[in-house]
Amino acid sequence: MHGAPFLKATFASLAVVAVGIIGLPILIILFSTSPSKVYETLLETEVLNSLSLTFTCAFIATLIGMIFGTPLAYILARYQFPLKSFLQGLVDLPLVIPHPVAGIALLLGSSSIFGGHWSFIGNWSAIVTAMLFVSFPLFVNPLQEAFHSIPREMEWTSRTLGIGPWSTFFRVSFPLVRRSLLVGALMMWARGISEFGAIVMLTYNPKVTSVLIYDRFTTGGLEEALPVAVVLIWISIIFFVFLRTLQKGRGVSAGN
Repeated sequence: MHGAPFLKATFASLAVVAVGIIGLPILIILFSTSPSKVYETLLETEVLNSLSLTFTCAFIATLIGMIFGTPLAYILARYQFPLKSFLQGLVDLPLVIPHPVAGIALLLGSSSIFGGHWSFIGNWSAIVTAMLFVSFPLFVNPLQEAFHSIPREMEWTSRTLGIGPWSTFFRVSFPLVRRSLLVGALMMWARGISEFGAIVMLTYNPKVTSVLIYDRFTTGGLEEALPVAVVLIWISIIFFVFLRTLQKGRGVSAGN
């Protein structure tokens, strides 16, 4: 007990440094341009179109991720099979490979699969694919943990009562992970709207917001890029405040 104040002071000091590393650059960006300039930028047609494209593509990518990621998370949580560790590593791979490399992989993959029958470059579907690829683990991994935390006895009891496997999944398992599913989907959507490296390798036009910021920086410098960056940061701040509010009060069982 005698060392507790010293421990608390040390950790508090280190925490302040950590917060400063993250928060200081953000604060500098937010206060580097006037609110009127940010408001004017937000009303620009190019910016509005870019935000709309970004949010829509991220939503589509998230929806696809939920459809295919939910059964994958359940299988990884509930079953043992050969090469399971390899499959889990494959799911995690987008988190560690450089995103321009991910863009190249998607580009080569689409060319091999579709050949010349589908114009992948410069298409909104390329944006959705890139967002899906880089953000997929953020949905699957927490949902897998949520499924894993459900006692198997609950599903077995349901089956012994004569309830089929599909009904057991949707009436027992799925309701217990719905909050984790929602949080994972929101994280996936947020990761999608921030993606740049994989998207820019596949399509420069139409421009998502991250590409628009880069384009304005290369053509007009910081003065042109900052207002758009500030708009995206404020949207992200609002989103994550909402996300943390949603996570409050989560129970200890399976994401409830």
